[in-house]
Amino acid sequence: MLLGLDTYSHHLAFGRHPDFHPDRPMDLFGFIEKVSEYGLNGFQIDPMHLAATDDEYLTTVREEAESRGLFVEHGIMSTRAADIRRGIEICKRLGSSVLRAFIGFNRYDPGTNVGDELDRALGEIASCVPDLERSGVRLAVENHGDLMSDELVDLIEEIESPSVGICLDVGNSLCVLEEPLAAARRMVPFAFTVHFKDYTIQGTPSGCKMTGVPLGEGVLPLLELYRLIEEEGVLDRLILEIPVEPGHGEKHSLEREEEAIRRSVAFCKENLFVGNP
Repeated sequence: MLLGLDTYSHHLAFGRHPDFHPDRPMDLFGFIEKVSEYGLNGFQIDPMHLAATDDEYLTTVREEAESRGLFVEHGIMSTRAADIRRGIEICKRLGSSVLRAFIGFNRYDPGTNVGDELDRALGEIASCVPDLERSGVRLAVENHGDLMSDELVDLIEEIESPSVGICLDVGNSLCVLEEPLAAARRMVPFAFTVHFKDYTIQGTPSGCKMTGVPLGEGVLPLLELYRLIEEEGVLDRLILEIPVEPGHGEKHSLEREEEAIRRSVAFCKENLFVGNP
């Protein structure tokens, strides 16, 4: 099993998100250098960390990854047909065989109609199936804290294309109050790629809060999840997604983020025996 890293694991260093802005933000090439330094096999790109989409830039990213022997996956932030088609073209230029996407709605908003969201996504994705099949790019729809596992599986089964499957996030099932192992068991037969992570859950005066932590330091049954992925899936790679919150000041925050990644990589190599030795 190969081991990769989602760029969101360094989201503090990239500084493209509202929670943190370093003085000297990381760029994608600096991230690729880190991926090699960690001894990993590849990476997945959050679209917020892709500085441009012109041919020259994408070719340079692809060549940099290939020179280091790294696989590349790309992501988009919706299942709108226009975004999927644009994502397919970016994947072709990057050499990515997987396009990760998510529907991205708030199921807890009183105004949300989950059925309408699913119908809209079904129509948009289905219209892109010919484009996906011609390109050889596979669309992986993530359980992004919006869909229950059975809703996502039903969507994939209704589309019924070998080019449309799931990006299985092992932690996001907690966001919709599902037991992670049971949810993963439903989704793993359809998974093209995986976000492997861990969370702690703390009680608060108004409920509870989930916080990203290094692998093995949270509540997720990671050994059981990995065994399920290995035995019942058709995957050859795990993508680590290790989101941590800012600490006290820039230096502490960036060091904390990098240390969480290093500890997570070590957990995978020492406990799961995946990635490079």
